[in-house]
Amino acid sequence: RTHSVLAAVGVSADPADEPRLKAIPGVRAVYPVAIKHPDNSYAMPFQSAPVAWQSTGYRGDGQTIAVIDSGVDYTHAGFGGPGTTTAFEEAQAASSDPVDPDLIDENKFRDGIGIDLVGDDYNPSDPDSPDYQPEPHPDPNPLDCGGHGSHVAGSAAGLGVNADGSTFDGTYDESIDFDGLKIGPGMAPNA
Repeated sequence: RTHSVLAAVGVSADPADEPRLKAIPGVRAVYPVAIKHPDNSYAMPFQSAPVAWQSTGYRGDGQTIAVIDSGVDYTHAGFGGPGTTTAFEEAQAASSDPVDPDLIDENKFRDGIGIDLVGDDYNPSDPDSPDYQPEPHPDPNPLDCGGHGSHVAGSAAGLGVNADGSTFDGTYDESIDFDGLKIGPGMAPNA
């Protein structure tokens, strides 16, 4: 079902350029687009996760979730990692080597962390780009390249992050103060 449809073009421009954009032949209107950022702290209550957790008792215990995406930042506090820039930089410096077990939460990644199916420099999209590299070079380290995979994995099974940047270790039920979290937990935080 579609809520609304708009034939439009998105451009990055200085707000002061609005009159010039409106003056282009064929332009009927110019609308600002608010910058959006992924944020699980409002999504989980919106999707009634706390009600589901409490009414079913199911929080992902004993389940393994596979996410095939841009990787996962296993050093992130939302996955029980150290949650520091230093930890991420250490992982990134060794992103073709096996994962350093000191940088992951062994309970969260009980069944292993996975693999990088294509390598960090894989870029098959534009043959004219200087970064064009269409050959996969798999490696044993699935550290995220871009952030999307971490967001998806967090939505599925993230633990949540407190306002101070530490891993949320509270109870997954209706008592969670989502407004007090930096990042909310995923739908199956114990997976």
